[in-house]
Amino acid sequence: MVSTRQTIEITKPQHTANDAYRAVEREEILEVAFRDFVRAVVAAGWSESEVALTLADIADDYVMALAGRVAGK
Repeated sequence: MVSTRQTIEITKPQHTANDAYRAVEREEILEVAFRDFVRAVVAAGWSESEVALTLADIADDYVMALAGRVAGK
């Protein structure tokens, strides 16, 4: 396996947790990072449909694990 490590820049939140704009800021930051990540994976040779399906599975697993941790508190 050949690794072509790239860094995706993610900035710190500029708004506090109770600031209404924080959700917009989060979406903007994650959208750019997500787009950069997908471009890198597709450039490495994976198809967009493979990337989309795999990311959906990974996101689902993460949400379920997070829900389990929250429920276990």
